[in-house]
Amino acid sequence: MLINIDLEQYREYHEIMYQIKEKSNFEDEIKTYYKNRHLGIEGDKLPWGKLDQLVGLRHSELTIWAGENGSGKSLILGQLKLSLLKAHKTVLTASLEMTPTKTLSRMVRQAIGSLNVSNNDIEQFMKWKKDKAYLFDHQGRLDAWQAIALCRYAKQHLKCDHIILDSMMKLVRGEDDFNGQKDLVDALCDVAKETKMHIHLVHHIRKGGESNRIAEKKDIKGSGVITDLADNVVLIARNRLKEKETEQNRIADNSQPDTFLITAKQRNGDWEGTLGLWFDRKSQQFTESFQQPIIKYLEE
Repeated sequence: MLINIDLEQYREYHEIMYQIKEKSNFEDEIKTYYKNRHLGIEGDKLPWGKLDQLVGLRHSELTIWAGENGSGKSLILGQLKLSLLKAHKTVLTASLEMTPTKTLSRMVRQAIGSLNVSNNDIEQFMKWKKDKAYLFDHQGRLDAWQAIALCRYAKQHLKCDHIILDSMMKLVRGEDDFNGQKDLVDALCDVAKETKMHIHLVHHIRKGGESNRIAEKKDIKGSGVITDLADNVVLIARNRLKEKETEQNRIADNSQPDTFLITAKQRNGDWEGTLGLWFDRKSQQFTESFQQPIIKYLEE
């Protein structure tokens, strides 16, 4: 469902109270925390089962998703949105660089797992999770306060669990606007706690060329404060070495992944590391191994 709203009315903070409490006030929350730890890592899951007990998308947190242009950030986040919807979560996407038509055209292909999309597929996709999937119909710049207001609207009116903001460069003045970047990320961390949503913010890393060096947090463009403030940092990097060898040999070595998903920071989780992913071109899904079956999201 598309939404087009007046953000001005959500500009100011609402219902924020800072209180001093005795430690016993948190007893139930601590018990729940340890119960969840025994059951596995807390938070919503990524689409790849190997990470189920390693990475969690917890409420009240901000995750930075960073990669070069063309690294597959939007495709991976589209697949993540499908997985969250399948888990009965409500998600709003604000793609400031891509139209809803383009975003949904990719997602329907991922959802059915095929390059061949029929009118019946589109109709089925539009009905699936109709009250859970939203898009903000705006391309171009937003002021930081408008992004914060959009987060409040998403929670108050749509009851969202997750919001995807794509990308940071449409919310600040430029790569050298370090103060603007700090203020934006700081405000997003605050509004994540205020609304108890998980906020996903897309950003860019410096171009790494054809080197086989795995991307690191320090490669993220702009201020280092971005990663200091964020709760989680996930980097997406294409396997340039495999691409180069495939071009030379005219055959792909599918023992090697196409893309690396690097959890470079997880403040409230114990694991940091790298997961290799294989890209299925027909469905545009990323899988955990070559020839792993793709997910048919509409078959529930």
